[in-house]
Amino acid sequence: MGWKVTKRVANPWGQVPVSGGGQAVNPRVHEYMGKVAAAAERRDCLSRRHHYVPKAYLKAWSFDGKRVRVLDTVKGLDRPLGLRDTCVREDFYRVTDPQGAPHNQAEAMLSVIDDESARLLRLLRSWKPGDDLAFDDFMSLAVVLAFQRNRTPQCKRLLEAQDTWMRVRALQELPTLTTSGFVASLFRSAYGAADEHSTRQLELWDDPQARLITSDQPVILSTEASGSPPSTLTSRYLWWPLSPSRMLVLSQDLQPHKVVHRVLPRREVDRLRAAVIRNAEAVVIALPRDTDLPTGRSLRRRPQLSVACTPIDPRAHKCRIELGSAYGAKTIDRVCQPLCALASAEDVLSASTGPT
Repeated sequence: MGWKVTKRVANPWGQVPVSGGGQAVNPRVHEYMGKVAAAAERRDCLSRRHHYVPKAYLKAWSFDGKRVRVLDTVKGLDRPLGLRDTCVREDFYRVTDPQGAPHNQAEAMLSVIDDESARLLRLLRSWKPGDDLAFDDFMSLAVVLAFQRNRTPQCKRLLEAQDTWMRVRALQELPTLTTSGFVASLFRSAYGAADEHSTRQLELWDDPQARLITSDQPVILSTEASGSPPSTLTSRYLWWPLSPSRMLVLSQDLQPHKVVHRVLPRREVDRLRAAVIRNAEAVVIALPRDTDLPTGRSLRRRPQLSVACTPIDPRAHKCRIELGSAYGAKTIDRVCQPLCALASAEDVLSASTGPT
């Protein structure tokens, strides 16, 4: 895999920014992934309250260092909530080992990723125009983003919907997705997702008015004007709000610079806020002084599995199945009724390596 380019652009890193799916990781990633592997060997993690969005990330929106303002889009509540009680579920990563014993060691493994995330957040939040950025930090960022994007309840829900669709509509003999399967998929797909991230342009977008918000699905993809489902291959942007005043962006607009810096106009901030609200699973997080948020019960729609098909052999009534995400109240199924002959099971599964 190489740079996704439509024109010749100088590589600002001086190195090829991919790991080959984990075959050639840089020293920084190699170091902490070694700690992840070591954590996997232990079975002494007692924590049952698992944060799927790290507290170090959420703290940028805290008004007192202990709480954040949470808009609960399911219950319609808007209230302060403690950092330890925000974006957390009990036993969310609880898995079963080959001997059938349940344990929470995946939480300990992800805590290593959280420590690296906290380090990168400090670096990126303090970055100023003219500052340098190390290649190892950029490659580590790609890995951290892969974990954060795919470790949330929304990701698990979309994978479960995909699993159900494959069994019911495509008549594939697939086992029901378990938490163990979800966690295994999370770690198995990390390097592949990271390589898709690292072939993009790193940008930092600032809002001097500090109006940026975030959610329980903090890493999101832009939807193109065509309305096609978001995809790491086709979406122009991947967005990750770092604080109320800074957004990290991975763009397909490659430049001969390590970091592109932008100051956002009001209209662009409004567009980003709308995207965050639209992509939230159940929680939107904002500063207390923010008065431009929707009421909780008006947010019934959220990202859902989207399934469509493209004819590849009309005479044989065969289609290629395309899996993605779109917005609605349930799975959006646009494939043939009844389902036409698939191109092959491989064509479907190759599109199902991630939830979006």
